[in-house]
Amino acid sequence: MQYEISVLNGFLSPVYLAVLAALGLLAYGIIDFMRQPYAENLRVLKSAGLKHWFYGSWPKGAEINGRYEYELLKTVEEHGPVCVYFEMGRTPVIALADHRAASRVLLQTPYNRVPVINEMVKRHVGAGLIAAEGAQHRRQRKVAQPAFTLHSVYNMAGTMHEKSALLVARLHRNIAKDSSPEAKTHGARIDITKDIFAAALDIIGVVGFNYQFNSLLSDGETSALEQAFHDCLHTLTTGTLYNLLRIVLGAPVEFIGRVFRIKEQLLLDRSKKLVREISSQLVEQAKKDDSTGTDLLTLMVRSNNAEDVKQSSRLTDEDLRETVPVFLFAGHETTATALSWCMIQLMSDEYGQTIQERLRAELLDGDEKWRTDPQALDTLPYLDAFTRETLRFYCPVRNLPRQAPYDDVIPLSRPVQLRDGSMTTEIRVLKGQTVQFPVSWMNRDESLWGPTGNQFKPERWLPAEHPHAMLQEQLVEPCVNDLKGVFANLMTFGAGPQQCIGIRMAVLEFKVILAAIVTNFQILRPNRDGEPPVEIDSLDMVVSKPVLRGRPEDGLTMPVRIKALAA
Repeated sequence: MQYEISVLNGFLSPVYLAVLAALGLLAYGIIDFMRQPYAENLRVLKSAGLKHWFYGSWPKGAEINGRYEYELLKTVEEHGPVCVYFEMGRTPVIALADHRAASRVLLQTPYNRVPVINEMVKRHVGAGLIAAEGAQHRRQRKVAQPAFTLHSVYNMAGTMHEKSALLVARLHRNIAKDSSPEAKTHGARIDITKDIFAAALDIIGVVGFNYQFNSLLSDGETSALEQAFHDCLHTLTTGTLYNLLRIVLGAPVEFIGRVFRIKEQLLLDRSKKLVREISSQLVEQAKKDDSTGTDLLTLMVRSNNAEDVKQSSRLTDEDLRETVPVFLFAGHETTATALSWCMIQLMSDEYGQTIQERLRAELLDGDEKWRTDPQALDTLPYLDAFTRETLRFYCPVRNLPRQAPYDDVIPLSRPVQLRDGSMTTEIRVLKGQTVQFPVSWMNRDESLWGPTGNQFKPERWLPAEHPHAMLQEQLVEPCVNDLKGVFANLMTFGAGPQQCIGIRMAVLEFKVILAAIVTNFQILRPNRDGEPPVEIDSLDMVVSKPVLRGRPEDGLTMPVRIKALAA
């Protein structure tokens, strides 16, 4: 009897119970890992299937080597606008290329961002508006809103024109450097992306937090903040096994990386530390300039300290500090990327030259009031049409995932076929499951945007009375209008409470820089007749950037030939 009690006490010991609990949790985790692809609501949908027990439906590392957009579009093309695929770690994702579904998820409910992606963004960019959720997001957005009013954005126009003039001067210098005989006839060959990104960086530095990067004046040199920020982004898509594990498992892997001094972890830590230090200095400077500064950070500080803002609703210095890298990312990466992509259309042979001529004629007609009055830019229909079409066709952020906060039924704008051949106009999602909106596919879907949906046609946006307008009845299927209150009924800037707060600024900056380029230069394709064409691919690094096909390691690029126009 005494022996039995002793054995029983052994079973009830804290160590034994802790081991038992750990084994139970491990068993539950393994079972959940194995069963998650087979949820009842997923089995009825068309599926890309599990190609690998861990990597899911796509080739190894697609999520971390910049190939996410490519694989997502391929999946939707093969399995339809509503289907299921499996990401790394066997995580099921429901692709939803449907505007009514987007309206439900983004505008009416709305769903939250996906936690693992949010943590990744916080780790590599910052914990500002693009990663905050719930009450924290509402608090940050309320304080930031005064900095993005139409009046505040129009006040930025002077800086945008000033930096665009420096961009024009830099392009002239680049042209002068090409002394080859063919340069005069065919234009100087340059990588215009580097110049565009330098202009966008200089603009956000001044209008964002009163910081002079002076990238347009430097000869290939980068400031400490710029280099640290780009290193943070670079470590996001290294494609290494360590990067994969860090994204999936987070903090424990980072701890191991620091202990064993993994190079990319040390680079990320060092870069984040420098970004934090400089951001703190900028916040302190903004607090000193509270009454006079007009940059976004100072306007946020002023709004944050307003008498009508409750103490509980105010942002801490830490919150303000996190806005610096977020402004840096959202304020120049997205606009500069869109401008880089639109060069593909401007340099296409006959139609591209026609587009340039139409833009040039509109901008140089009359008193050119747009050079001093930012409101005048919005009265130029072809410039506005080209801007909208670029943001439709080359949206910088090309997929938009959300996580279901509860079991839900999502309505669809059009019937879709299920795995058994039957049709449905709604789908079920379970709490915690991820839905993914393939933005670039939705922005080009011919069943929505008409037979030219997969073609670049600025004329689709022109008013019916414009001489270059397309026939309106050929353009847009009515369900696109489900996204009410969203820029041009596009998914480009998101929708709902988490829609990009800087839409006005992005559009104005795009127009100012584009106007400076096309009124001073002619853009031509980089290859001459008889030379092989330069092929461009997309590298998905949160923002989808142009790279040379087959050579993503060479980094962001958009080679063109450029000729100065006669004064």
